[in-house]
Amino acid sequence: MTRLLAGLAALLILAATTAAQGQSGSASGARTMALTFDDLPKSTGMDDLESARRTTGSILRVLKAHQAPAVAFVNEGKLYAGPTMVPERAALLRMWVEGGVPLGNHTYSHFDLNDVPLDRFQDDIVRGERTSTRLMRGSAEPRWFRHPYTHTGPTREIKASLEKFLTGRGYRIAPFTIENSDWVFSAAYTRALRTPDQALAAKIRDAYLAYTDTMLDWCETLSAETFNRQIAQILLIHSNDLHADALDALLTRIEKRGYRWMTLADAMKDAAYATPDDFVGTSGPSWLHRWRVSLNQPSRLRDEPDPPQWVVDLTK
Repeated sequence: MTRLLAGLAALLILAATTAAQGQSGSASGARTMALTFDDLPKSTGMDDLESARRTTGSILRVLKAHQAPAVAFVNEGKLYAGPTMVPERAALLRMWVEGGVPLGNHTYSHFDLNDVPLDRFQDDIVRGERTSTRLMRGSAEPRWFRHPYTHTGPTREIKASLEKFLTGRGYRIAPFTIENSDWVFSAAYTRALRTPDQALAAKIRDAYLAYTDTMLDWCETLSAETFNRQIAQILLIHSNDLHADALDALLTRIEKRGYRWMTLADAMKDAAYATPDDFVGTSGPSWLHRWRVSLNQPSRLRDEPDPPQWVVDLTK
């Protein structure tokens, strides 16, 4: 009887989601997407302030040119060298805010929730909110949180306790539906830039754009399979060397697929995001996979395309 009730509840959720298509831009036939950036001020290389400024400035110029709103998630520990905050690093965050991009909390240390006790992880959340909260003071933007590695809890108890803690501090969890392994490509790209073989860097960049197309195809298919329509998508990428050079091309390709940009808050008005996240485990999959758990649909996790092995090998 319990399984029957769960199945009926899942069907009701799916029916309500489909009926409420008009709440998202996808209902009119236009595809919509929100952009999110993780690991601010920059994923790697914080000792090279000039490179970090270049990356930040380049990303913000591209976002402005494409009129693409975004939310950016901060690891506050990257502002420090040992126990001392580096003002020039904090100034990078101010560039994002002045560029119209609100900041969210990605914890202080980027701990993996699978590896540290819950109380220590929660302390790291509080420690990670100081500078971003100060810079966002007076903003009407929701108080966003994104889990490092998008690991939301290895057990049902840990996940529920953390969600209660986040709610108590006024946070909204920022989900994602599309992730394109940009951190893998960026690691290979950064290495290639340091060699005389600039053709390799260009090859990696092109492979990244091609793989993003593959992932968009996959997530659009999964969206249609899960909700019988195209939902508002949320893309998770990082502030890194690759996007200092490739973000304009990336956004242009996405626009050519028929997408228009929207805020994270507006994307989450799509009825799909009212579907519960019942996924529990040590991995951090897209919410498209998590929702399939709630809707009692077959898992498609193993079917998700991997980045090219030759790119992965360049990071070793």
